[in-house]
Amino acid sequence: MDLITQTVLGAAVGEVVLGKKAGNKAIIYGAVAGLIPDLDVLVAPFFSEVDGLFVHRGFSHALLFAFLLAPLLGWLIHRIHRKKQNISIREWSTLVFWAAFTHPILDYFTTYGTGAFLPFFNYRVEFSTIGIVDVFYTLPFIFALLTIPFLKRTWLLRRKFIWSTLVVTTVYLSATVANKLYVNAVFKEAFARQQINYERFKTVPLPLTNFLWMGMAETDSGYHMALYSNFDSEKPKDFMYIPRNDTKLKDISENEDLKKLISFTNGYYHVNEDENGLYLADLRFGKMGIEQDADYIFKFYLKYKNGEVEIQKSTESRSVEGDALSNYISRIKGN
Repeated sequence: MDLITQTVLGAAVGEVVLGKKAGNKAIIYGAVAGLIPDLDVLVAPFFSEVDGLFVHRGFSHALLFAFLLAPLLGWLIHRIHRKKQNISIREWSTLVFWAAFTHPILDYFTTYGTGAFLPFFNYRVEFSTIGIVDVFYTLPFIFALLTIPFLKRTWLLRRKFIWSTLVVTTVYLSATVANKLYVNAVFKEAFARQQINYERFKTVPLPLTNFLWMGMAETDSGYHMALYSNFDSEKPKDFMYIPRNDTKLKDISENEDLKKLISFTNGYYHVNEDENGLYLADLRFGKMGIEQDADYIFKFYLKYKNGEVEIQKSTESRSVEGDALSNYISRIKGN
């Protein structure tokens, strides 16, 4: 998920593991350990545009990573505080482990794709039950962490507060799984009603809440896509057809970077041309707004240079229309 969420999650885990002994230092080091896996974004720019996509949420998000990080960072923290606090290397390492370990676990529930089993397997996990940004998951942590530092570390109230926050957010995360199963059923029924025959389908929660979803049914040539809010009065019926247009790639279909990019999209992509040239869009992340002409969030231009194919991520697709947010929030509220 986003950096803020992962930081406050790590801080909360640090408080749970060692807050009673280390006080606010447990929060600080939990936040640091929870943030470390996402520092791969600092390394990604040293790779090609496509390889950088796999560097992020790569080995630093593997299950193995926390086991390697914990003893090293635990030893370092112990060295810093050994004269002032009677906390062992093992205790600091335990804090680091759980703060770093819960980071990728949470990311597995999002859509981007996370290398859980690296370096042994390249399969990327994406349960797609929660958006990369979800205020209902993040805000309870922020509220707790703005309050807890002012409570004495030995107070029972402080322990109850942080544990209740973890319980509430974990229940919410579990509810996103149940909601996805419900939304899947809704879209299956909608596809049947519209007589859409598909090879596979995918549902993706859109940002901010878990109440607005995008559903895609894949056919041999493209995708039937619609939005659905948990507050809609009826099931989706107005599906937009998006052609895959992969014939536009026939001259460069053997390019290795292009194959990697398509692999990253998990096969959910759209190819087209605009004033800047040929592009490939990752449909899993939707658009910058709910309007049909809104630009795609993940969009890559495919350019020929000296007989080679150069893939560049679009920066123009970051622009958002002035009324896009208000329209988006209105859509969350349902039709």
